Amino acid sequence: MRLNKTAEEFNDLGKEELTRGHFQEAINMFTRAMEADPQYSESYCNIGNVLAATGRQEDAVGYFMKAIELAPESPLAYYGMGNVYFNLGNYESSRVAFEKAQNKGMNHQDLYFMIAMSYLQSERYNEAINAFDKCLSIHPHDVEAHFNKGMALARFNRLEEARDAFITAIELDPQHDDAHFNLGIAYAFLGQLEQSEQQLKKALEINPSHILAENALEELRKMG
Repeated sequence: MRLNKTAEEFNDLGKEELTRGHFQEAINMFTRAMEADPQYSESYCNIGNVLAATGRQEDAVGYFMKAIELAPESPLAYYGMGNVYFNLGNYESSRVAFEKAQNKGMNHQDLYFMIAMSYLQSERYNEAINAFDKCLSIHPHDVEAHFNKGMALARFNRLEEARDAFITAIELDPQHDDAHFNLGIAYAFLGQLEQSEQQLKKALEINPSHILAENALEELRKMG
């Protein structure tokens, strides 16, 4: 019977602990994988992911950097690093990391969504729209991609297209209060005040504490 486990075996045990929601136990197993083989890059990446998922963004950075150092052609660490930078509000660095993951072969809707969100947060709306389109070409029913594409279009003053994006988001998720709210705002700017009022009321019906919808509805009534 073999007593010493390999790095891969410890790594697999860490993944099992993750499925149970045992974060510290998972970190312990991933750490033992690192001790068994200090060159095993996946264990560093996995610890980074756990730390990021539990709100320890700054602590995660070093693990992702080490994973990239050990396996520079693997996209997973770049993707994890991108998420950390995004959560820290460093949107330019997050986009660069996500695009490196893309260049290393990652081709997934979540990647393009996060690239788009990085552009959106950086107020680079045209690039955000293009990235949301790429995401939606892979998964056409992604509610948040349609919604956030609508946000980018609205900020780019393409109001008719923004309206259509919000409508699509609502068709996919009728209880999306922010989509109803932003559709109401788009209708208001398009001069369609009756439709605007309907959507703002719907946002409040879904979420009675939606202060922005309440304020917008009050302003709309003053206009009437």
